[in-house]
Amino acid sequence: MDKPFEKSDFSEVSLPASSLAPSPPYGLSSKEDLHRFARETLRLWIGKLEAGGIPIRIPKMRGLMKLNPGTTFHLHPELFLQLSGITVFTFPEETLEVGPGEICLVPRGLPHTERVRGWRGAFANLVFMYSRETFFHLAHEQPRGRPAGLLGSHLPARLAFVTLLDEACELAHSGNSEWAAGVKGLLVAHLALLLGAMEGASSAVPTEPFKVTQARQWVIQHLADPDLSVAGLARQLQCSADYLSQLFRKTTGSTLQGYINRQRLARAHELLEMSSLNVAEVSQAAGFRDPGYFSRAFRRWAGVSPKEVRRGARREQAG
Repeated sequence: MDKPFEKSDFSEVSLPASSLAPSPPYGLSSKEDLHRFARETLRLWIGKLEAGGIPIRIPKMRGLMKLNPGTTFHLHPELFLQLSGITVFTFPEETLEVGPGEICLVPRGLPHTERVRGWRGAFANLVFMYSRETFFHLAHEQPRGRPAGLLGSHLPARLAFVTLLDEACELAHSGNSEWAAGVKGLLVAHLALLLGAMEGASSAVPTEPFKVTQARQWVIQHLADPDLSVAGLARQLQCSADYLSQLFRKTTGSTLQGYINRQRLARAHELLEMSSLNVAEVSQAAGFRDPGYFSRAFRRWAGVSPKEVRRGARREQAG
């Protein structure tokens, strides 16, 4: 039986009273608290979105899946619900400041950086990330003005309706005169389906230790970083590498380093299918320093070479 969450896993977080977050405010000190907070926040924001009270910010879809120094991109959309403070997003062709009560939808593959600018109190946003699982976290401000997940959890499978976010991104820049109503409708549908999935899982909140969830989420967010390592993760999560490795293996049955390697290779596989990056660039975007080592590791993992995957993807696109 899993041990209860300890204060070392979750620090209690008190949120300010706000019309953008559940009221009355309460402290968050467990995954159960976070799931409840996320469900109540989604209900609140769905109502405000239907009433037209929430601005939706979607950046221009230019420079997708390009390697820009100092930026990162993800292979699936990211959804930010800004609760307080301001997130400053820098994209290839624009900078967006997303304030309290606004939604930012970052298209898949768009390079960007994020930083925090304080505004009338503490910074907080609720962030949803989509990969093979759906991760979500409540972010706060780290030193040097960087946002970071303070409390996080996940749903066990990627939600099929994440395609609604792709459609919203496309529609927002289609030139269609009705794009605003269409985007709002797609986001309402997505948030409602997301809420339904969370309510369906409410009786079975994931029980893995918070540090394991944190580690997996951090890995997914930083796969392009060649310095991503067990030791670096342990420093980020304020524990020893031995403790984190043992906890991860006991919980998942896999070594943490093995998990990092598999996620890098899975990212590379998706990039070979989805992007126009060459093999060396794919290697770099997946966090490998040596393209030759990447190609050998990929063949051992996938049973085929990166070039064969790329040729197969092109044949499917042509057909």
